[in-house]
Amino acid sequence: MSSARVQSVDALMHFRVALWKFAEAANVALGDAESEVQRTLSWLQGEQQQFWTGQIRKRHEFVNRCKDAVRQKKLFKDSTGRTQSAVDEEKALGIAVKRLEEAEQKLLNTKRHSSKLQKEMHMYKGAVQSFATVIASDMPNAVASLDRMVRALEAYVSLVASSGSAEVAAPAGAAAGAGSGEVSAMTRAEIDAEVAKAIDAAPDENGPPAVEDVK
Repeated sequence: MSSARVQSVDALMHFRVALWKFAEAANVALGDAESEVQRTLSWLQGEQQQFWTGQIRKRHEFVNRCKDAVRQKKLFKDSTGRTQSAVDEEKALGIAVKRLEEAEQKLLNTKRHSSKLQKEMHMYKGAVQSFATVIASDMPNAVASLDRMVRALEAYVSLVASSGSAEVAAPAGAAAGAGSGEVSAMTRAEIDAEVAKAIDAAPDENGPPAVEDVK
């Protein structure tokens, strides 16, 4: 039978509160992390891809206009009959082509990072799944085990206190006192068994046991 030396029931109560607060904080952190990743992924797959797709269409149209300007400048001659210089138009065309290539690269980067982030999100979910199970299931079981231990220890302390008072007040060797002692001894044995049961049910390093009465 397992045994433990408990010097402070209040310490168990404080530990129970700290354990429950940790579970709540961890649950919030897990939810916030998943929400942040999902929000970033939605931004990449939705807003960013739509933005750069639109930019590619607009910049492609501008490149076509620049090409047409260069062609028109070279096609028509000036008043002297010479071919006009299209240096400025060609510079504008070069800039327009670079901006189009930039938009196309941005779209490729967005798709690549979106795919990578989605893969990382699946890996993250798999990595924290066991921890999330501990927080969602094992922590409530551990708190329930602590509750049972505290109730059993409090009952034990109350019984010891009441038994001590009865021994002082009862006359020595009285038949009635002997009968009362038997009742107290039986009750203490029941409490001892309950304490041992609670300690045995307490969570160990492999994780807390299942608790049927947790709702």
